[in-house]
Amino acid sequence: MSAAKVLLISLFLIAGMLLPGIVWQPKGSFEVWNIMENDFPRNGSSEEKMTFLLNYAILAPSIYNTQPWRFNVSDGSIMVMADESRWLEAADGNKREMHISIGNALENLIIAADHFGYNHTISYVPGEESIIARVSLQPNAQAPMDPQLFSAITSLEKSSPSKTNEVLREQDSVPQTANQIDLANIESISTDQDIRVFLIDDPDIRSRFLNLTLNADQVLYSDIEFKSELGHWISRGAMGPTGVQAKIDQIKVAFLDSVPGQIEKDSEIINSSLYLGFITSQMNDPESQVRAGQLFERIRLLSSSANLSLQPMNQALQAVETESEVNGLLGEKSEALNSPFVQQIFCLDVVGPANELTPRRPLEEVLI
Repeated sequence: MSAAKVLLISLFLIAGMLLPGIVWQPKGSFEVWNIMENDFPRNGSSEEKMTFLLNYAILAPSIYNTQPWRFNVSDGSIMVMADESRWLEAADGNKREMHISIGNALENLIIAADHFGYNHTISYVPGEESIIARVSLQPNAQAPMDPQLFSAITSLEKSSPSKTNEVLREQDSVPQTANQIDLANIESISTDQDIRVFLIDDPDIRSRFLNLTLNADQVLYSDIEFKSELGHWISRGAMGPTGVQAKIDQIKVAFLDSVPGQIEKDSEIINSSLYLGFITSQMNDPESQVRAGQLFERIRLLSSSANLSLQPMNQALQAVETESEVNGLLGEKSEALNSPFVQQIFCLDVVGPANELTPRRPLEEVLI
């Protein structure tokens, strides 16, 4: 094929990507972040009150902001379900991150329920593809247990830790060692004996994890299906920018070599972070992944309320070539607690400058 034909085809494909962005805007909304606590329908029906709680559930983070959840409110309970149409087959072949994302939303739900005066009982539903859990709620008159976590749901913003830390360290204002930061609350936040969190500052583990992550970046960002899938969600405005800008970002992912930039970015974050966090489980099944997601969301919210920044770093789990090696990183640390399966990885650091929030689907779109 001649160079002219290649150029024409490329221009045609680029135009096909850009034109929809000019006339189409995604349904994602930033208005959902403006939910007001005083809007809780205290005189409303039980169903109205439970539905209101879901305004906080949908603010949870998710892989590429796909928001792979649906909810049904009936008979004094809320059914939490997976939206299989939002499963990322290339980036999340075993649905681990889909289940973790749903666990994030589930945790926000029960934190909100506690805040508005409900006890909860979670019944996980094993063996079902779409039904994840049933949350039964009972009114109570006790004070909320975790007011700081509830407040963090709506005040939480993304941050860019590595650049800020470099500046702060030059000013000698960032704690450099483990005993300078009280991490007891984070390390002890899990009451589930089957789900653990490890905060690591061991340089050997950091080096090995960095190598695995960079290898995973090379694999993932060289894979056409992965890049196409990522570009699709970028084009829908999932990452923040909408319209033409989202389409331009999609083209960058689809047509440009993203590997060097991604490697540089991840290297900077991993090397500058004070701690690496690993959430592990005893079993490697959907229920364990959902529960790991619940713990991750509590840690994320607690970190925010403590002025710490948390950056997910799961590429080494996404790439099949590196996934099995991740489970061996912690060695005796996780084996001693019979918690060998790594489900979620993150970098923990001081808070950097806030970036823009990402949009969410309107509540009515996820109710069935």
